[in-house]
Amino acid sequence: MTYTTFNVGGLRCHALEAGRQHLDGGAMFGIVPKALWARRAPPDDRNRIPLALRCLLIEHDDGLVLIDTGIGNKENSKFIDIYGVDNAGHDGRTKLEDALGELGHGADDIRWVINTHLHFDHAGGDLSREGLSFPRARYVVQRGELEFARHTNERTAGSYLAHNFEGVPFQLIDGEVQILPGIRALPTPGHVPFHQSILIESGGEKACFVADVVPTAAHLPLPWIMGYDLQPLVTLETRRRLYQRAEAEQWLLIFEHDPAVVSGRLAKEGKGVGLVNEKRLD
Repeated sequence: MTYTTFNVGGLRCHALEAGRQHLDGGAMFGIVPKALWARRAPPDDRNRIPLALRCLLIEHDDGLVLIDTGIGNKENSKFIDIYGVDNAGHDGRTKLEDALGELGHGADDIRWVINTHLHFDHAGGDLSREGLSFPRARYVVQRGELEFARHTNERTAGSYLAHNFEGVPFQLIDGEVQILPGIRALPTPGHVPFHQSILIESGGEKACFVADVVPTAAHLPLPWIMGYDLQPLVTLETRRRLYQRAEAEQWLLIFEHDPAVVSGRLAKEGKGVGLVNEKRLD
């Protein structure tokens, strides 16, 4: 299955399966003991767990909107082996283009590309080896995120690769902004300082593409925070606020990296939260 279709009010949305990567389970779950996280995400013999590279396509009156672009096709074989990347397309450059093609769309049909942040697994598909992957699209990112990506240090350089974003004619936004009617940038810092999630609203319904603030359904417990997060205590408070709104307003949460669970709604589960109305890959 290369995509999952659902409606948010009058907006038709498609969660696109753009391939997988495999990252170290310890890094993905931070201080959580392996004995706990391995029950939810069994690792391979290299201690890596499978992670989806899920993007979101929204059919909007202003044209097709694509949120995040996966890893793209520019990395070498060493990179692909280290990160366990499986995203090569059969008919396109990557599985992202293949999923778009199955929906009857090509790269030229995309009118908006919104990046939650500029890490290689979220913005790597902004540019291909040939140039802009979506040449007729407006590319949107937080102003602070672009500046942060351009000034790396020893901790951040491995995730921000200049060939994924330099040369992209970004439309820069600041903070919480309505990008298009029904599509809102929602700052969710912690993973990186200028990370954003995307809130979709139509007909009294709401959905949120949470990206790396909650990368998988297994990360729903408040303290189950990635070792990759630069500001884990900020992530904690961001999640707390996000969960309060999501539960009160019955948001549909869409997970970018969960290999099996596409989406679900929050509900109380003991002292914490769990998911109801899960949508899983067939």
